[in-house]
Amino acid sequence: MESERAEAIVLRVQPVMESSLLVTWFTREAGKIKTLAKGARRPKNPMRGKIDLFYRDEIVFHRSKRSDLHLLHDCFLERPHARLRESVAALTAASYASELVEAATEVEDPNAAIFDLLAETLGRLEQRVSGVLLLWFEARLLAAAGWRAPWPAETATGKVLCSLAAAAAGAQRVRLTETQLADARQVLWRFWDAEVARAPRTRKLVAQQIRH
Repeated sequence: MESERAEAIVLRVQPVMESSLLVTWFTREAGKIKTLAKGARRPKNPMRGKIDLFYRDEIVFHRSKRSDLHLLHDCFLERPHARLRESVAALTAASYASELVEAATEVEDPNAAIFDLLAETLGRLEQRVSGVLLLWFEARLLAAAGWRAPWPAETATGKVLCSLAAAAAGAQRVRLTETQLADARQVLWRFWDAEVARAPRTRKLVAQQIRH
């Protein structure tokens, strides 16, 4: 098997067999990949405690020549994003961002811009959970994945969405009422559903818990 090294963020973790994990990552170098972490749940395994949702790791994996499931050889924890687990809102927002990336990307299609976007957003969500930040993230993710939405600039909602083209720091200075946020979400989510054709499961929780 060919060995590769990558910067990676955990999108999904599933227990398999008695002691292993099936891990979906988004990596800077290889895009979205899946690896089998053999024995990672065993108490003395060196990978135990280094793989969980939102963790940013440096990973070494052996690429399979027969399938898109590769073998995780080693990982080195860089940033656990521990504060994302301190509130339901932060956990919901981070789960939503991860689910969007998984839905909007193809397996093993490298996109460093999406990796950097997800890494920045998870870091900012640790500081403050914001509905506007999630709007910014979703709009930027669509653009980075190749979908460029023609927001109607002549409408109030269109102007809001156009204003989110700025950097994250600028977008976070945008202040929206609960009604404005709901209207912007409706337009953005309608475009997402039409183009990506996969409505995220965590969307309802986001709408209920993150209203500003």
